[in-house]
Amino acid sequence: MRIQQVDITEVFFQTKEYTQGMYDSIVRIGLSFPVKVSLEQGKFYCQDGHKRLSAIASMEKLEVYKNCLLYTSDAADE
Repeated sequence: MRIQQVDITEVFFQTKEYTQGMYDSIVRIGLSFPVKVSLEQGKFYCQDGHKRLSAIASMEKLEVYKNCLLYTSDAADE
């Protein structure tokens, strides 16, 4: 597993609805767990965390969460 910080605009994800509680929690304490992504041909694709990324994307105007932590897992981890 590799953890790194990247700009949210570098991650391909599906926009999903999220609760106000999730939004407020991210504002208050940040992400408890990094978003899981796959790295394919130099691009990050969300595997788990579409709602969290959607909430963060709506905060981008605030420039608070322009970067987020992601992790990729090796094939051996699967």
